[in-house]
Amino acid sequence: MSPVPDHLVPVIRRVRAAPVQDPPAPWQRRAAYAVGGLTDVGFGRGSDLLLVISHSGRGVFDCLAGARVARDASVPEAGEDEWQDTSELEAEGIGPLAGQTVRTAGLFGGALAHSTRDGWTVERIALDWPEESLLLVPPGAFIYETRPGRSAEFTKVAVQIAPRAWGFSPTGKSLILATSSDVTIFSRTG
Repeated sequence: MSPVPDHLVPVIRRVRAAPVQDPPAPWQRRAAYAVGGLTDVGFGRGSDLLLVISHSGRGVFDCLAGARVARDASVPEAGEDEWQDTSELEAEGIGPLAGQTVRTAGLFGGALAHSTRDGWTVERIALDWPEESLLLVPPGAFIYETRPGRSAEFTKVAVQIAPRAWGFSPTGKSLILATSSDVTIFSRTG
């Protein structure tokens, strides 16, 4: 008896055989930034502004431009008001997100959006744990499709050990991959 159901064997083979590559058009890799000790990320409400939290403070990235637009290296000292609530998965924004409470995803839990309004989706699959395959699936496709004539199209964007977060902005125009040491930003205009 196989530990994997027979109907999933073709899916596993396709995912393992797929090369790691940048997403297809209209997506473009905008930037990759080293962020040592990255713990959590979150998008501002209805925006493509990404709050990145690390053991060295907070930064904000404009994902459509692929640029860092704010940085605050301060971290709360013992007894000071915290700017991050790891139970509620929220943090106070800085720079263009100042005055906003941002929902976070990462080390303490939570998740980014796994789909866009126009049908793009992401998958995070641990076939060879602790490695996880991070997939981008175009509208109308379904990675688990095994019927002839149906689309099982996807792009394997990365293989990572313990990614912190993988998903879309609220607008669906940005896609990010955050690990404990960096953040990679993809975006699209259409």
